[in-house]
Amino acid sequence: MRQDALAYAFTTLLNRAQPFFEALILTALLPVEAFGAWSWAGALYLGVAALTHGGLPAAVLRYASAHPSEGAALLRYAMRQALPWVGLSGLLLGAVAWTVPMPVRLLAWCHVPALAAFLPAEILRAYLRGRYENRRLAGWQLATTLTGLALLSGAAAWKGVWGAAFVRLLQPVWLLGLGIPLLRPAWDAPARAFPGLSRFGWHALWGNLALEAIFLLPTWLVGWRSGDSTLVAYWRWATLLPLNLRQLFTQAVMYSYPRWVQARLPLLLLYRRWRFGLWALAGVVLGSAALWLLIWDWYPGPAYAPARPYYALALLVAWLWSTDALLLPNLLSAKGHIRAYSRSYAVGLLAALPLYGMAGRTLELYLVGLAAAALAAALTAYTALKNQPVF
Repeated sequence: MRQDALAYAFTTLLNRAQPFFEALILTALLPVEAFGAWSWAGALYLGVAALTHGGLPAAVLRYASAHPSEGAALLRYAMRQALPWVGLSGLLLGAVAWTVPMPVRLLAWCHVPALAAFLPAEILRAYLRGRYENRRLAGWQLATTLTGLALLSGAAAWKGVWGAAFVRLLQPVWLLGLGIPLLRPAWDAPARAFPGLSRFGWHALWGNLALEAIFLLPTWLVGWRSGDSTLVAYWRWATLLPLNLRQLFTQAVMYSYPRWVQARLPLLLLYRRWRFGLWALAGVVLGSAALWLLIWDWYPGPAYAPARPYYALALLVAWLWSTDALLLPNLLSAKGHIRAYSRSYAVGLLAALPLYGMAGRTLELYLVGLAAAALAAALTAYTALKNQPVF
C-alpha cells in the first residue's frame, strides 16, 4: 500500500509539474510577448478541452472504483464514447482561434492535434487511478513528461515559439504511443455497454465546465479585452505556481476518491476527518511558495516585475481553492451526489462573473473573482452535504 501511495504521489507531481516546467523553460527562452502569445493559445486549448470531454474522465474514475472487476471492458467502452468528443474539440478550437490575433491564432491551431490525444490520455489516467494501478501510471507519466520537456526545450531553443508549436503538433505521437501497452487490453476486451457512465459523465460535465470556466475565463478575457500578449504573460506568471499547487492538491484529494466511493461513513464525518489536515497542509505549502518573492528579481526577472504584486494575492486564492472548495464537492461526487457537485461550481461561477465583468484590464479584480467563486462553491457544497448526509 505504501508503494502504491508513493507511486501516486510521484505521478501527481509529474503530471502537475509538466506545465510548470514548460512555463519555466519557455520564460527563459522566449521574449515576454512570445511567452504571452503561447500562454494565450494554451488557454484556448485547455478551455476547448474542458468543454469537450463529456465528463468521461470523472465518470471513468468513479466506475473503475465502484466496479473494479469490469477491467478492460470499461476502458474500451469509454474510449469509444470519446471519439465524437475528440472530433468536436478539433473543430471548436479551430473556430475559437478566429477570435484572437494572427500569431496567437496560428499557435492555437498548432494545438489541434494535441486535442486528439488529450481526452484518451485523461480517460486512461482516470481508469488507472480508479483501479489504484499507480505504478503503471507512474511509468507512463514519467516517460511522456520527460519526452515532452526534452523536445520542447530543444525546439524552443532552436526556433523559439514556433519550434515549441511544432512539438505541440507532434504531441499525440509520444503521449498515446507510449501508452499503447496500457491501452492494449481494451482492444481485446469484449464489447459491453455501460449506459450509466455517460449519464454520470453528463452531470459531471456541467460541474467541471463551471469549474474550468472559473479558472480559464480570466486568461481569455484579459487577452480579448486588451489584445496584449504581454499582459497575458503577466497574468500567467502571477498565477503559475499558485494555481499549479491548487491542481496538485486536487490530485492529492482525488487519491482518496476511490475509498470514499466504497466507504460506509456519513459524508459529514468524512469531511471532518479530512478538513483540518488539508487546511494546515495547504497553508504550509502555499506559505512556502511565498518565498519565491525573494528571488523574483533573479527569476523570472525584471521583465516580469509588474506581475509580482499579484503573486501574493494569487497564493491566498489558491489556498481557498485547495481546501473546502475542493474537498466538499468531491466528497459529494464520490457518494453519487453529482448534481450537488455541479451546482456548487455553477454557483461559484455565478459569483465570479460580475467581478470578471467589471475587471477589464485590472488583474486584481480577476483574482478577487476567483476568491469569491471559491467561497461560494464551498458554502453551497457544505449546505448540500449537511442536507444529504446519506451514504
